[in-house]
Amino acid sequence: MGDLLDFFNAYRVPALHLTSFLLLGGTWRWGGAPERWLIGIFIAIMVLPTYVIWWFELGAAEVGPYAPAVMLLDMLAAALFIGVALKANRNYPLWIAGFQLVAVGAHLVRSIIDTISPLAVAILVIGPAYCQLLLLLGGFIRHALRERRFGPYREWRQVTPSARGLQL
Repeated sequence: MGDLLDFFNAYRVPALHLTSFLLLGGTWRWGGAPERWLIGIFIAIMVLPTYVIWWFELGAAEVGPYAPAVMLLDMLAAALFIGVALKANRNYPLWIAGFQLVAVGAHLVRSIIDTISPLAVAILVIGPAYCQLLLLLGGFIRHALRERRFGPYREWRQVTPSARGLQL
């Protein structure tokens, strides 16, 4: 069991990045606009900064001195994911936005409580990205299958949900 965990830890980041770029290619070819927006946000805010951190040898940025910058990136990703989720004619972007809010919540807890375990923060900040990528992969596959079976359909909601429709 320990060897399997070591193998997973050694290759989890390259596997995430490879899957992200493969999914980018697939969504560019067969995906709709919400899928393209979501994978674009994912790569721009969660994958590319990893290479910047690696290039400048900044270490574990999620728990180090650069944690506020990572928090700002996660907050930007949350805002963008929520924007796409509210406008997209799909359900799974809501889950992606929800997982991003978990990461933002972990940053906020870390800023309030100094004695929190760095491992717990790392898991809560990094972990949602894996769930988001799986949701995006599943949503992309469902979109492709639905479009193949029924033909093209609306990508975005025609009317954004608002409180005006909830008159009592």
